[in-house]
Amino acid sequence: MDIDVNTNNRTINMVIKGNIDEQGANDLKQSFVNLNKSAIDHVIIDMQNVQHIGSAGIGKLLLFYKDFAIKGGKITLNNVNRSLYDLFKVVKLDTLMKINTL
Repeated sequence: MDIDVNTNNRTINMVIKGNIDEQGANDLKQSFVNLNKSAIDHVIIDMQNVQHIGSAGIGKLLLFYKDFAIKGGKITLNNVNRSLYDLFKVVKLDTLMKINTL
C-alpha cells in the first residue's frame, strides 16, 4: 500500500493506493501521526484505488477522527467504492465523516 500526502493551504489530500490490511493500517496510522494537526482544518482521503479495508484500518480511521475532530477538523473520504461504502454505513462511519462514492 502507498500513501501520497499533499498539502494545499489548510487542507491535506491523501491518496491511498492498495488495500488497507494490518500492515496498511499501521502505515495509515503513521501518516496520520505525521500530520501537523494544528496547521490543518480538513483531510481529504482519496480511496479510489482501495478495494478492501480490514477492521484495523477502520479502527485507525476512527482513532484519527477522534483526535482530529475534537480540534474542529473535518474528514472527507472520496471515491469510495460501493462495497466499502456499504461497510462504512454498517459501522456508521458515514455519521462521523463525509463519504463520497465513485
